[in-house]
Amino acid sequence: MRFVLTALLSGSLAAGLSAPTLAAPADYHPPRHFYTPGHQPYRRLPTRLALGFNLASYNGDLTGRLRDNTLRLGLSLGLVRTLSPHLTFGADLGFVRLRAVDQFPDRAYRFGGTDAVLTTYLRYNILADKSMYIGLNNRPTTWQPFLQAGVGGMVYNPSVAQATPFGNVLLPAEGNNTASFSGVAAVLPVGAGVTLRASRSLYFTLEGLYYFTSTDLLDGISQRGNPKSNDSFMTATLKIEYAFYKKSAKPLVHFD
Repeated sequence: MRFVLTALLSGSLAAGLSAPTLAAPADYHPPRHFYTPGHQPYRRLPTRLALGFNLASYNGDLTGRLRDNTLRLGLSLGLVRTLSPHLTFGADLGFVRLRAVDQFPDRAYRFGGTDAVLTTYLRYNILADKSMYIGLNNRPTTWQPFLQAGVGGMVYNPSVAQATPFGNVLLPAEGNNTASFSGVAAVLPVGAGVTLRASRSLYFTLEGLYYFTSTDLLDGISQRGNPKSNDSFMTATLKIEYAFYKKSAKPLVHFD
């Protein structure tokens, strides 16, 4: 009997050693997990490409009233990346079109410009995105309100004019001998918005931001207006965001 048991064990061990080992593909990497402060595991969502359409309103030496602004459509292109269920990072390159007339008819100034704005920002999602959770707490998240703040820079190029009985007369911008010029300024955008998840890959975001700037020449006017405060502007933007998911790997098939 002892001989029979020994033979069976030896045969099982030999069969196990001779059986082929199934290995994962060389390019396979298990998904990386992250954890919330409450030890809830989650996965980060794929990076999204964002195309935005904006309207901009200026606040500076000429006017602070929306009705004195002529709203023109601008564009932006950016990337959005989720860091955690409450935090989202992004970067945008946008073009805003500012047009405004003087709120004081006796001065009758007006200006226009198309400005390039490059910013990075951080969103705080007020409600946790539970679609990122792993396990029983995973829930579909359709909409996500957020607060947003960022930092960046802009290139501005105002063209200044003054209304006269004979038509608009171009004026030299302050500090320059030409009617238009380019300048560089830092910007600090703050605001809020909401993101709607239409499908696994498609998102829509509506955001409103107020941009503090480091310049008083956004409109090409300073000493002729209010030199004690810098100019600013605000934007309302609709973004269409698309998430790029990796293609699922083909399942391994074992043939006996």
